[in-house]
Amino acid sequence: MAPRGAFGVPRGFPPGFPLSIRAQLLLVLTVFAAIPFLAYAYIRELESVLRDAQERALAGTAQAVATALHDRPRLFSAPVPRLNGQLPRDLVDAAAASALAPADNSPAELQQILGGLTRTSARIEVVDRDLKVLASAGTLDRPPDTGTPPTAIERLLHPLYAAILRQPVTDVPDDAGSPLAPRREITAALNGIGATERRTIGDGAVTVVSAAYPIWVGDNVRGAVIAEETTNTVLAARNRAFERLFTWVLAVLLVGSLAVTLYATWLASRIRRLRDDVESAIDAQGRVRHALAGSSAGDEIGDLSRGLAAVLARLADYASYQEQMAGRLSHELRTPIAVVRSSLDNLRQTYAAAAAGSAAGANDATVYVERAQAGLDRLSHILTRMSEAARLEHALADTERVRYDAAAVIAACVEGYRSAYPDRTLECHGTASSLYVAGAPELLAQMLDKLVANAMEFATADPVVVRVAADADDVVITVDNTGPPLPAAMQGRLFDSMVSVRSSATDGAPHLGLGLYVVRLIVAFHGGSVEARTRAAGDGVVVTVTLPRA
Repeated sequence: MAPRGAFGVPRGFPPGFPLSIRAQLLLVLTVFAAIPFLAYAYIRELESVLRDAQERALAGTAQAVATALHDRPRLFSAPVPRLNGQLPRDLVDAAAASALAPADNSPAELQQILGGLTRTSARIEVVDRDLKVLASAGTLDRPPDTGTPPTAIERLLHPLYAAILRQPVTDVPDDAGSPLAPRREITAALNGIGATERRTIGDGAVTVVSAAYPIWVGDNVRGAVIAEETTNTVLAARNRAFERLFTWVLAVLLVGSLAVTLYATWLASRIRRLRDDVESAIDAQGRVRHALAGSSAGDEIGDLSRGLAAVLARLADYASYQEQMAGRLSHELRTPIAVVRSSLDNLRQTYAAAAAGSAAGANDATVYVERAQAGLDRLSHILTRMSEAARLEHALADTERVRYDAAAVIAACVEGYRSAYPDRTLECHGTASSLYVAGAPELLAQMLDKLVANAMEFATADPVVVRVAADADDVVITVDNTGPPLPAAMQGRLFDSMVSVRSSATDGAPHLGLGLYVVRLIVAFHGGSVEARTRAAGDGVVVTVTLPRA
């Protein structure tokens, strides 16, 4: 059989899917697993932007060089020395070019023009319409710029990234000296249209971006400028951004997961400790063993702990009252029952004596009958008081609300109290003006009856003062009497059901602590509030009733 906790509920019995708070928070944390995918998508977009920028830069370079060579017909008319059908690509300086014959100075001039471009990361070539290379500068085999040095963590994670990312090729195969093929971008340039193209070399290991732009002599295209560059720079920039971004993402996810796990563990331990405290505070029969120490935390669990502590305190008070109620009822019922029993016994003996011829039996019988009747009246009063609150609760549900003058009702009631208490002084203030509330006037009178009777009973000196006043939204009624202060244990509980501060009946009538509970029911029916507090001087009690104005 599963172990049971408070109120007989099986411990650990899940109302739904059995997941702990820690597991639920970690499950929610999986939402952040989308961050790496978003970062990867961002890096892919960044790579695409870099590639587009690379193509535009190469196209601009090719156009700039071609613009410098426009309208120079002699660059394309002189014979050109050949090596295996092609111009030597190491013809890069003017000194070598000056060794040529004067008629062959056009390649040297081309080489001089391209000489300033040797420091770029691109390879620049000038070709004629027969796809013969007239001059070239630069090389494809250039190491990519690595940027800032990697950190220790980046160096540690680099093998992982290298396994999933395409890396730049450090040894680019050089196709210098090989005949140019009529590629799409070159054909377009020789037809007068600038174009860009991508191709792979070295068995597809290296991607080369190529841009071609026409060279015009007059209205004719005499050649083209071809600017070529590998994507190693783009790959290096992409990988560097990917590694740094993912290093931060992984670090944030790791720290976040650890923080959420620790927080969930701490949160679950607080809830588990609260559950254990509640279970230990209530035994298997539902009795409160001890009070629950409320948490001082300012969060929702602290509020829950304090709320449970308040609920258990009220349950303990109610259970204590129930335990005391049997003794109180026994005390209240024992006296009238004893009176009735002794009166009946004496009456039985009296009738026996009367039957034997005693002259005093008839008079004694009358006394015993009166005593029995008084005991029965007291029992009836107890039963009436016990059922009064229950009847009132049912009656309030069907009572119609009307708008009436509370000041007039209070003034009329006070006049009646002065007749009922002719030897006491009762003052009334504030009834000259009309103060309207919504409710039932007979219930307001019943409420005031309870308050004045309670004040008269506990007052040790006159007067008992009834006041009524109004503010912007409420009508405030107070009943003030001089007497003993309100016990500290009764603060906030005086208007609960079957709660009394009387140590004994002062008028011989039973007191079950229902009068002020009736007051609370009537005030709640009017939509107001009631409180009792000790006077500031500590020499009496003031009961304040606040009713909303109609």
